[in-house]
Amino acid sequence: MKQKILNRIFLFLLFFFTWLDLTKFASIPVSKIGEPIPIFPQIQINLLKANNPRIVDDAIQETAKMLLRYFVPQLSEESWQAKFIFLDLIPDHEPELAFALSLPPDKGILILLQKKDNHYFIASFQDHFFPITKLEELSLKRDLVILVTREEQQKQLSALNTASNVKLWKWQDSRLQEAFTENIRWEINWQNNWENSTSAKTPKWYCLSQNFKLSYRWEKELLYLRTEGKQHFSAAPVNNSVFPAPYDFPSPFSVLKQREVCEDYYWDESWQKFILQTGQYLPPGKTSPAEVAVLKDLDMHLESLAFKEQQQYLVINKRGDVFPLNKDTISVNEH
Repeated sequence: MKQKILNRIFLFLLFFFTWLDLTKFASIPVSKIGEPIPIFPQIQINLLKANNPRIVDDAIQETAKMLLRYFVPQLSEESWQAKFIFLDLIPDHEPELAFALSLPPDKGILILLQKKDNHYFIASFQDHFFPITKLEELSLKRDLVILVTREEQQKQLSALNTASNVKLWKWQDSRLQEAFTENIRWEINWQNNWENSTSAKTPKWYCLSQNFKLSYRWEKELLYLRTEGKQHFSAAPVNNSVFPAPYDFPSPFSVLKQREVCEDYYWDESWQKFILQTGQYLPPGKTSPAEVAVLKDLDMHLESLAFKEQQQYLVINKRGDVFPLNKDTISVNEH
C-alpha cells in the first residue's frame, strides 16, 4: 500500500510539473467548447513501458482519466476498462499509441495518439465501438501495418444477438480507416412468434451461428486474407419463455441447415482495403459505368442461411459509399 501511494505521488508531481510546461498549449482552439485538448508529455507515455506493473497501471489510469474527461465527461467516473498498444501505424518514423477504453456492456472508444517533438497528440478518435477486448498489431511488410481490434457485442431487441467482431484498420488520407471487418463468432436467437407470423402455429426457438478463423498468406505478390468456418441454422421447441441453456444435454436444437464458408480477400492498394474483387456497374441515370470494389458476398452472410438469398454483393464506390448491388449488374474484373 505504501509503495502504491508513493507511486501515485510520484505520478501526480510528474504530471503537475509537466503541465506547467504545457500551459502554452492549453489555449489551442477546438470544437469542444470549454475543454482544452489533452496533450501528453512523452515522459507520461513512456511510463506505459515501465517494468513496474504498478507504475504502468497508474499511468494507464491517469491517461484514461484525461481522455475520458475530454471526450465523455458525463461518463468519466464510470468503471472503464483500458487497453493500449504501441505500433508504427503512421509513416513518420515514430511509434503511435492506440488506446482502447471500454464500458460494458455496450460502449467502446478507440483513440490514436501520435508523437510530435516531445509530446503525444490526438490523431484519431472513434466512439462507435462495443467493448474492445483486444488490440493487436499486424505488420505485414514495411509499408503495410494494420491495427487489429476485437469487440464483444451483446444486444437484445427483437432477438438476442451476440458477436465477436474483428476489424482491421489502416492509416490512410490522414485518418484511421476500416480495411476489413468480420464476425468471427456470431449467434442470433429468436422465437418464431416474434416474427408476427400468423403461420407460426408451433412456437420454436431459432438459432443462427457462425464460427470463423482468420488467416493470411502471400501468393504471387498478393496478400490474401482468408475467412474460414461453419454456419448453422437450428431450431428447438419452446418449453418456456427462457432460451435453452448452452450446457443443456442433450441439446434441444436440431440442425435445419449448415454450410462451410471459405472466402479469400486480397489487399488492394488503390482501395486500401481487403476486397473480393473489383468491377463496374452502370448507376441509375448515368451513361458511363462506375468502378466499385466488392466488400462482401451477401449470399454468404449468416442471415442468408435462414432466409432467401438475395444474389447481391456489398460494394464500395470511389466516393466511399457502401451499398448492396445485384450481382447481375456488375461486370467483374480479373486480378
